Amino acid sequence: MVGRGHPVHCTQCGSIVEAGDNFCGTCGARVSPSAQEADPTQEIPPQAHASPHVSNGSNNRALPLLLGLAAVLIVLIGIGAIVGFALVGGNNDTETPQASADEPAPADNPQASEQEQNNQSTEASQPPTDQELAVGDSVEVEGVEATLNGVRILPTTDFDQPLENPDNRFLAADLTFENVSEEAISISSLLELVLKNEEGYSASQTFHSQQRELAEGEISPGQKASGEIVYEVPPESRGLQLDYKPFARGGTYTWAIGDPQGIATAPQPEETTSSPEPTTIAPPTSDTEVAEAAEDYYQAVDREDWAYTYANLDAASRALYPEDEWYLKNQYFADTEDLELSTIDVVVEGSTSDPEVGVNVYRTFTDGSSIDRYTLFVQEDGAWKHRFTEEENAIFEPGVPYEEFISNSSASTTADSSPDSRSESASAAADGDVNCDEVSQELAQQILAQNRDDPNDLDGDNNGTACDG
Repeated sequence: MVGRGHPVHCTQCGSIVEAGDNFCGTCGARVSPSAQEADPTQEIPPQAHASPHVSNGSNNRALPLLLGLAAVLIVLIGIGAIVGFALVGGNNDTETPQASADEPAPADNPQASEQEQNNQSTEASQPPTDQELAVGDSVEVEGVEATLNGVRILPTTDFDQPLENPDNRFLAADLTFENVSEEAISISSLLELVLKNEEGYSASQTFHSQQRELAEGEISPGQKASGEIVYEVPPESRGLQLDYKPFARGGTYTWAIGDPQGIATAPQPEETTSSPEPTTIAPPTSDTEVAEAAEDYYQAVDREDWAYTYANLDAASRALYPEDEWYLKNQYFADTEDLELSTIDVVVEGSTSDPEVGVNVYRTFTDGSSIDRYTLFVQEDGAWKHRFTEEENAIFEPGVPYEEFISNSSASTTADSSPDSRSESASAAADGDVNCDEVSQELAQQILAQNRDDPNDLDGDNNGTACDG
């Protein structure tokens, strides 16, 4: 028997078990008493089914380290792959725009080349912006051709007064917009046009009675809209320019206009004869001025200037006659009694300080006939105006329709049928006894023409001409 106290081999894993241990320190297997008593020189072979991974203590401690290193390596490989993909993608992104912006795309990338061509084509079709144009120039933007035809300064009148400053001037810009597209377009001067000076201050848009109004809004294909836009500008403005900013079409197009002092001013509108005389005439202080007013009035009657006579009626008389009625009735008397004024004399009967002044008007005509008329003149708005008497109103029949007036007037053809009539009725003279010493040769010829029987023996030699002896 071998004495106890000698180490033996574990029958399970083959490790050395110290003497006296009942369990294997490596695998924990129980050591049988018979194994402990075995000859120490006798090596117990390991079991055929021993686990291949069992090792000594140093091998057990190396295993976790290896596993940790493997995990770190996997992580590093993953991070490297991510960084590599990122670098490859970044290079592709940075190279693409360089090829389209700075140099032609490589021949082996047809898609990039086609995209560059499309970009260049789009840029070529875009209209240039921030252009400066001159008066008379045109610009086409997205189907609209805009032209600044001209500019002018409109006058300040009693009706047209600047709102911001009494010294400001009215600048009118004459524009034409043509729709050259195939769809309807809209224009708005308030939204698309701005007048500025060289300091960038914009002018206010306004209206003027003499402007040619621009029809804004929708324009059909092939149609035009022309007219003026008026701005109120200070006289000291410099470097005026008209900016055209097409709404929703982009870009700014500028017409250089210059200084207001270099722009022609439109003439004042001519006063028509239908307008009343200026009210700035000083009040007359003598009979002479009343007589002159009466003479001017009846001179206008002789030249058939009904606009002047209507404008120089007093307000009460003018209110009785619409202007067209006044023209028709006066022209009727002029056509019916065709005589030419020879002389006119006016005698003032009343005082110029009276509310209305009586006037006698004596007129003679080239045929030798004459008409005397009493009428009235009153001072109104600083001037002497003609006021009809009741007798004159009875002859002109205010408010009576023209056809009825003609019917009433045709019943009487004497010289007194009209205060403004200038002929003596030849038919009335033919009814009485007349001779060449009593009438003019012209009137005698009219009498003879109405009655070729010549009861007054005006054509004594029967040659067809009255009173030629």
